[in-house]
Amino acid sequence: MLNESAILAARLSKKAIDMTDLEEAATKVKLGPEKRRLQSEEDRKMTAYHEAGHALVSWHMPNMDPVHRISIVSRGMSLGHTMMEPTEHIHETKTHLIEQIAVMLGGRAAENLIFKEMTTGASDDIAKATQVARTMVVEFGMSELGPINLDPEKNTPYEQTPISPDMAAKIDLQIKQITDAGYKAALQILTKLRGKLDVLAAELLKKETIEQEEFLRIIGPKKLAFIKVKF
Repeated sequence: MLNESAILAARLSKKAIDMTDLEEAATKVKLGPEKRRLQSEEDRKMTAYHEAGHALVSWHMPNMDPVHRISIVSRGMSLGHTMMEPTEHIHETKTHLIEQIAVMLGGRAAENLIFKEMTTGASDDIAKATQVARTMVVEFGMSELGPINLDPEKNTPYEQTPISPDMAAKIDLQIKQITDAGYKAALQILTKLRGKLDVLAAELLKKETIEQEEFLRIIGPKKLAFIKVKF
């Protein structure tokens, strides 16, 4: 990351690396370099609402980390990104994990709410949300199936998975219930905050990237008591 920062500073004829260089380098290392793709206004609008959806659901959830940056500038394979400012968590809780799933599905919920449509842009979010839900069920025992490890490690590649078809179906049902709860919460939040969603998406279309300070100026300070996801 520091090497990328130095390269960027040198390109701009700077004598020293500053925080702007570090911020850009960190984003580049994590998400890839900026790509100025040719997009229609409809595509840009969909991306703006998608990222605004992630950000607002995260802002609304009491246990989620603060929103650090929202952007509709394409990087790598993504058309935009929403980054959180990570805070230290010694223990991971069921509540926090379900809130994470709701945030991941906030983009899809915004698409459905505004455009009555679904796009392929949520595919990575859905994959991550499903993986978190699966881990909750099979490894952490955070479902109605109880405190049991349903994903034991195999000693050899030829060892049979000791899970019956009936149990596999129950696992799938629990995963679906968790992701459905997350999506329902995201949709409920964005429906309630429709006005803020429109304002944030409009600002993204104008500025393309919004940092934390600007985000809080537009939306307001994060509150501590909001919706709790029911599962």
